[in-house]
Amino acid sequence: YACGAWTFRYDPGAGGAASVHVAGDFNDWAQSPEDGWRLLRDPDTGWFVGTWPLESGRYAYKFVVDGQWIADPQNPRGEPDGFGAVNSVLLANCGEDYTSGLPPESRPSGFAFDNHTAAGLVTPGHVEEYFAAAERVADELVDSAPCAVSDSSCRDAVVAAVATNLFRRSPTDEELALLHASGSDAAAPADALRAALWTALLSPRFLYRAELGAADGATYMLRPHELASALSYFFWGTGPDAALIDAADRGELDAAGIEVHARRLLAHPRARRRLGQFALQWLGVERIASVDKSPVLHPDFDAQLRSALARETSRFFTHVVLDGDGRLASLLVADYSVGEERLAQHYQLPLVDGRLMYRGRRAGVLGHASVLASYAHSDQSSPILRGLFVRERLLCQHFGAPPPDAGGVPEVDPNATTRERFRQHTDNDQCRSCHQYIDPVGFGLEHFDAVGRWRDSENGMAIDATGDITDVERLRDGTSAPFTTVPELAAVLSQSGSAHSCFATQVYRFAMGREETSLDACGLQALQQQFAAEGDIRELMVGIAVSEGFRRRSP
Repeated sequence: YACGAWTFRYDPGAGGAASVHVAGDFNDWAQSPEDGWRLLRDPDTGWFVGTWPLESGRYAYKFVVDGQWIADPQNPRGEPDGFGAVNSVLLANCGEDYTSGLPPESRPSGFAFDNHTAAGLVTPGHVEEYFAAAERVADELVDSAPCAVSDSSCRDAVVAAVATNLFRRSPTDEELALLHASGSDAAAPADALRAALWTALLSPRFLYRAELGAADGATYMLRPHELASALSYFFWGTGPDAALIDAADRGELDAAGIEVHARRLLAHPRARRRLGQFALQWLGVERIASVDKSPVLHPDFDAQLRSALARETSRFFTHVVLDGDGRLASLLVADYSVGEERLAQHYQLPLVDGRLMYRGRRAGVLGHASVLASYAHSDQSSPILRGLFVRERLLCQHFGAPPPDAGGVPEVDPNATTRERFRQHTDNDQCRSCHQYIDPVGFGLEHFDAVGRWRDSENGMAIDATGDITDVERLRDGTSAPFTTVPELAAVLSQSGSAHSCFATQVYRFAMGREETSLDACGLQALQQQFAAEGDIRELMVGIAVSEGFRRRSP
């Protein structure tokens, strides 16, 4: 959701609930759902969900479940309510993005994700932003302390709690002593606490994930707290919670313990944001926020629509994985997507109970305008970019760089269709060696313009969107799979062993933060085979977490 929109979620559990609303400082502690803060039941998850705009600030709140006032079970931050119970506390920091000034994460060629370990270099620009962010965060933590900071026991508790979260493990007595010593000459208790927190925020134990492991023969096995951190960043994109740290403290993260916590992390609401991030990076559609589009041809393609398109893809992915059957095939062949009114207008499709009904024109993620617009030019579609998207992102089939004299995009011809203009690639013997695999796939997506809208004609001529995805499983194997619609193309991919192996590889890279090596070959092959047989993304993620490769590091 956009900055300032906050989502509340309540899981009624097996007992269910008839009515849930949220009450707090932000709505004068609304006494009934009729006051406008009713949470609606999601038919897929059974959870009660609601989103409302909030200004930056600190808010106490509770859920009112069938008339009973309870704290938010998913929110660990709370404070006494004055009646012997606890209010949940929300710290809304709209507009305060502590990472916005950091240099963008670099990605090696062919690596889709922003967590590549070798690319994580710390530059002077990083250090400067770390210092600035640490000051702002330390100030906020002092201001939101749940007790009187003039009390030394309060300061000790706050520093210990914050350091545990930052270091992703319980700090040692020596580490705590060093943190407190940094504020020993402060003029006021609040300044002493601020100095200790600022020091913790700049500690290498927070800024770096040191998952080096302990020597075990020629390789290194991750230690318990390193495993806890690796698990949490895989499933949540952030540090481990108290339950995972406690499990590491007790030495419970063997293969069986990892599986228990992997399933727990995947079932938690935090996993939705992480899965949404994976989807955008896997498909390469983060670029939708800035991809160039002609304002003359597409004047309504504004920032709000771009945001809605990205949101659709991340929400659809998490919907299928966490609320649906979790299968890759469903991501590809679904005859609907999740949506909102702005998307329905863009697609010119009906919106029924929050779902965009495709009516046979689109299928799964291949029908998303975020994909179709990301792989197109500013003023025209691009069979090459779209064909490469299918080959490289969905099948992991890669081609070398084009020759220097390959030429650019053919000039727009008002008397020709895109298909006719791009035919030169397959007519030219030098270009044909690669474009015979690329262009016929992209031509099958020609019913969609540069911003992913449906079109029946181009320059007054009927669109020919017949396509052929040859050699699906392996280049140069001589197979052919002609299609006339996107749902037909999606059906071919959904049954492809190569597509399943490619997706398993992509998730493995996301989990490991690097490309696979020869040492990963056997383990990755086993994961690919299991995923090809089952197709369940949830089981693939759990399987990666419990695999030997996830727990072991090479020199």
